[in-house]
Amino acid sequence: MPFRMSRILRFWVEVECDEQNLRKADDRDIAAVLQEFEGRGDAMRSLNRRGQVVWKATPEMLDRLADAEAEVEADDRMGE
Repeated sequence: MPFRMSRILRFWVEVECDEQNLRKADDRDIAAVLQEFEGRGDAMRSLNRRGQVVWKATPEMLDRLADAEAEVEADDRMGE
């Protein structure tokens, strides 16, 4: 079953599934990770124009990722 998801969410699902390519992962594993992310408020599903279910990262997850990236960049600047 193909899972349609945003690039950022696909990356984190690949990390959780320990796979570089989700086509090699078990669909049940992918579904479990997406459900876990949804339960934590990190992912949400909706329908695209064709009526297909699509997954994407929530704004809260994107904010946390942006904060983490800014923190790493600040640490890098302080270490120079």
